[in-house]
Amino acid sequence: MTKLFIVAILSIYTILNLNGSTNLKDNYQTTYQVAQDTAKYLEDNFINKKVKFQHRKLKYLLAKLKLNVKSYVLVRNLKIVGEKKGILIYFEERPLIKSKWEKKIKVNSIYIEFEKPISICEDATNLHIESNGKWLPAEVAFYGKRLVKDIVSGN
Repeated sequence: MTKLFIVAILSIYTILNLNGSTNLKDNYQTTYQVAQDTAKYLEDNFINKKVKFQHRKLKYLLAKLKLNVKSYVLVRNLKIVGEKKGILIYFEERPLIKSKWEKKIKVNSIYIEFEKPISICEDATNLHIESNGKWLPAEVAFYGKRLVKDIVSGN
């Protein structure tokens, strides 16, 4: 009876270890590989092919994107006070981004510059404050109609 119990415990332990890796090194490599794959996907399909998206509405780019945009940051125009010239879009939530930055881990993002800067009077700042930087349907509606001037890696 004791032998059967020990065999059962060892079997359960083995199955649990096969189903989920408890090795932190494996988990880090998986996360690192996902980040590299995401960066390559963005580079190959958007940054290197930006001509395909320039002078088109942002919603066209968003429709082609196979990643979910989860947060964003407004990028101000350094030459004209009160204008936002573009946005950085992220594929992770803000708390995770902050945590990665603190650990000096690369965060994938795309910088999108608009053909016509957004005036502070157009409620972009209020929209960003209300959503706390989350990419919500209101952001899709507001920014989706903007024409893309340039796309570069946000890193």
